[in-house]
Amino acid sequence: MKQNKKTILVTGSNGFIGSHLLKTLLKKYKVIGVNHTQDTKTKNYSPLRKNIVKLSVDEISEKLGGVIHLAAITDVDLCDKNPKKCFLTNIMGTQKALEIARKNNCKFVYISTNHVYGKPKKLPISENHPRNPNSIYATSKLAAEICCEGYSKSYDMDIDIVRLFSVYGPKSPPHLVTSKIITQLQKKNLILGNVSSQRDFIYISDVINAIKIVFEKSSGFNVYNIGTGKCYSILNICNLLKNLSKSDVPVRTLTSKIRRNDVKKILSNNTKIKKLGWEPQVNLELGLKMTLDWYNSQKTS
Repeated sequence: MKQNKKTILVTGSNGFIGSHLLKTLLKKYKVIGVNHTQDTKTKNYSPLRKNIVKLSVDEISEKLGGVIHLAAITDVDLCDKNPKKCFLTNIMGTQKALEIARKNNCKFVYISTNHVYGKPKKLPISENHPRNPNSIYATSKLAAEICCEGYSKSYDMDIDIVRLFSVYGPKSPPHLVTSKIITQLQKKNLILGNVSSQRDFIYISDVINAIKIVFEKSSGFNVYNIGTGKCYSILNICNLLKNLSKSDVPVRTLTSKIRRNDVKKILSNNTKIKKLGWEPQVNLELGLKMTLDWYNSQKTS
C-alpha cells in the first residue's frame, strides 16, 4: 500500500518520546499533533488539544500519509492503581487512532513495550518470544497490539508494532528509573528497590531514528524490538550517574520499593530492526551524561 507521507498524525506529541520525535519529523514532514495539554502551533506543526479517547475521526480533516501512535499511560504503578483509566486510554485510544489510519488508508506505527514479554523464557528476547504480561500496563499494551494485528489483517493495513526497551534521555518522565536516580542524587537521598535487576537501556535519539526508519521503510504487518542488545543493572546506572555527577551519595534499598513480579534480566534481540539499516549510536555513558546535563540545566534555569 503506497501513500503520500507528507502529513503525519502523531498522538502524544508533547510527551517524552513525542516531543523528541516531532523535532525529527518536522525536518521532512507536516505534523498534526494530538495531546491533552496546550501546545503552540509552529511552521508545519498543527497541534490539536484533545484526549485521544475522545478524538473523532472527522476532526482530522487533512489527508494523512501516516499515523504514529504514542499516546498512552506508561507509568506501571499508576496503571495498577487505576486499571479502568489505563485500559480506556491504552486500548480504546489505540482503536481510535487505528480508525483514523483506516479512514485515511495510511501507514500506522504503534509504540509498544518490552513489558508485553513478561518474565523472559529465553534471552535475548526476539519478536516471536511468547507474550506473557504480568502487570495491568503490560496487559493494556498487549491488548492494543492485538487490535493492531486485527486491523492489519481485516483491512489490509500497513501496521508496525515497535516494542521499546528501557528508554532514557532529556525530558524523561519521573517514573522512569534513570529519572528517579538523577532527581534523588540532586536531593542527596538515593533510595531504590531491586538494584540488581538488569535492563536494556536505550537513548532517546536512537529510539527516534528507529521509529523514523520503521515508518519510512517497513511495509505490511511487522513487529520490531528497539533495544541496544546490551544490559546493565540498576546499580551500574547508579554508579555511572554518581561518577558523572561527582556524587558520593550512598545507594540504599528498600524491599517495599521492589515491584511485584519484578523481572531479573531483560535483553533485546535487535537483529530484525538492524536489517532495515538501524544501529544504536549512543553508548550508555554518553547518553547518561547528556541526560544528566539536561536535568542540571533545568535545575539552574
